[in-house]
Amino acid sequence: MRRCARSWRNGCGGRPPSPPSSPGSAEEIPLPDGSMDAVVAGQAYHWFDPEPAHAEIARVLRPGGVFAPVWNLRDESVAWVAELSRLVQEYRNGSEADRVLPDRAFGEAFGPVERLEVGHSQRHTTASLLDLIRSRSWYLTAAEERRRQIDDAVRDVADGLPDSFDLPYITRIYRSFKR
Repeated sequence: MRRCARSWRNGCGGRPPSPPSSPGSAEEIPLPDGSMDAVVAGQAYHWFDPEPAHAEIARVLRPGGVFAPVWNLRDESVAWVAELSRLVQEYRNGSEADRVLPDRAFGEAFGPVERLEVGHSQRHTTASLLDLIRSRSWYLTAAEERRRQIDDAVRDVADGLPDSFDLPYITRIYRSFKR
């Protein structure tokens, strides 16, 4: 695997190798007990059923292995982003993706939860910002009239911005080691 990765990195190996994959869920991971050094969960962590998912993650981690969920949150210290977040909150159905996790959030099988926040941004136009909003589950499940209202509200927020603008984020990274 290292040889393949080095070859790909050096530009002489074509596409990177595909990692193996298996169907499963956080609550039913198709891997043997103690077989993983790390489990990383992206933005979808808020969809997990916490108690069975944490037990299953603990099952597949070796002792000392790490569980690390990651979120990208809009940086609301920027006025127009705060306004975008306000309208998103108004229209979405109560997702808890932006909550801060408590110290024992992953259960007794894990040690204390550590947190790191890192800033970054993505370049957007009004059209790409609309595409981003339109990709969210709360938008996709809204009635047609509601989606038109959301589109209009997003256009209003983006109205005073340049043709191309940065959407700043804070990436919140949690980690906890299996006991």
